[in-house]
Amino acid sequence: MSDPKQTPDVVVSGGVVVDGKGMRRRDVVIKDGIVAAVVPPGEAPDAETVIDATGRYVLPGIIDAHLHPVYTDRIDTISASAALGGTTTLIGFIGAIKAWGGTGTIVDAVKTFIAEGEEKSMIDFSAHGSLCRDDLELLPETIPQLVEMGITSFKGFMAYRKRGMMLDDPELLQVLEIVAANGGLFQVHAENGSLLDHLQDEFIAQGKTTPEYHSLSAPNLAETEAVMRIATFASTVGCPLYLVHLSARQSVDLVRLWRSWGSSTPLYTETCIHYLTLKNEELRKRGSLAKVGPPLREQEDLDALWQGVADGVIEVVSTDYAGHTQEKKEPIWDDVFKSPSGLPGIGNLLSIVFDAGVNEGRITLPKLVEVLCEAPAKIFGMYPRKGTLSPGSDADLVVFDPTAKHVIRAAEQGLKTDYSMWEGRECVGAPTLVMQRGAVLVEDGELKANPGQGVFLPREGQGVSLPGESQTTNETRRTQGG
Repeated sequence: MSDPKQTPDVVVSGGVVVDGKGMRRRDVVIKDGIVAAVVPPGEAPDAETVIDATGRYVLPGIIDAHLHPVYTDRIDTISASAALGGTTTLIGFIGAIKAWGGTGTIVDAVKTFIAEGEEKSMIDFSAHGSLCRDDLELLPETIPQLVEMGITSFKGFMAYRKRGMMLDDPELLQVLEIVAANGGLFQVHAENGSLLDHLQDEFIAQGKTTPEYHSLSAPNLAETEAVMRIATFASTVGCPLYLVHLSARQSVDLVRLWRSWGSSTPLYTETCIHYLTLKNEELRKRGSLAKVGPPLREQEDLDALWQGVADGVIEVVSTDYAGHTQEKKEPIWDDVFKSPSGLPGIGNLLSIVFDAGVNEGRITLPKLVEVLCEAPAKIFGMYPRKGTLSPGSDADLVVFDPTAKHVIRAAEQGLKTDYSMWEGRECVGAPTLVMQRGAVLVEDGELKANPGQGVFLPREGQGVSLPGESQTTNETRRTQGG
């Protein structure tokens, strides 16, 4: 501690502290909601409260960097469910998108979300700005306003023309230039929207609207082509790029190839827990309950995604939470194109990645911390306040029992969404205690947090190197403010 005479509030003792580089038996010393020190066992000063973490891992609080708090569940229930699963920070996609029921400007939407979160969120939160065609005219004004508010990441869509969300190539270039000029990061839903619309229209005309035609209308290459196109645009314009929810093995191959060409413009990648664990066959089993965009893929895609996570081609894993009730997912079987996309899973991020990743030998525990904590904090301008247990960071942590067994049940998720794609799955490994800024959020499965306990996190531009990035790449990001 900076002042050894001060009595810490909490010491988490006896556990194995995990970061992206390894695991060490250490005690975590907490004072005034901040990590004051991380010391070898027995070296921590006496504290008012001592938490015994013997036989357990101590992880930084999990960050879910991709969710949609605009459907059946909003920030109140979403934050509660996230906390129960070990997530302590959320970054939601917010926009004045008519398809989501939005009105006004994107600035209005973000302000409304922040106010709602400050009143109701149980954990810390931030936002990405979601853009659509209706926002384009005001972007030169609204992007600087949002950056001033601490919103530094912005998402556009290369699909969903019928919903008013798809940006054409000239519009994408316009957005990239504005985002780059304001030191931001551009995120993108990369699918070739024209191809998707063409295939969907053909299937509808032929009466082929049962669930299996959803995936057939959005093939792997529709994603991969869009990835190549937007990477080319972003690199040419000089705008840092973040590819959300990669799902196809060809896209992983392309990102690996792209990086080998040595572009100096940062390119970040993300996948989601459903793409790592669920296959296209779920559409045949569960109908439109399994509809998500991009669609679920095949085993070869899952294998490629896990390999991408393991070797760093994919830096972040998230949920892309978009919860709907079963009733709102109608029609379940008759016309998949009329059913909304999106899957639940907000409280399952840590348990699914640990069980399917670490327990099954696909990734190491330090890699889990890298993709769920460190990388999202660095990419989205919250590091080292978030994403690490280091002196000066927020005391957000998870005491994790790697032997605890639990079964995923939708009824126990604390949500209005009434189903889970992982219903009945037994996971080995679960949080026993979750803390945020030194306060206990969850203990032995019991939620102790209160609405309004979370705080809004204004974010800065990205400027911290990720593993494997060159100094040149990092300096480029600094000069671009990305």
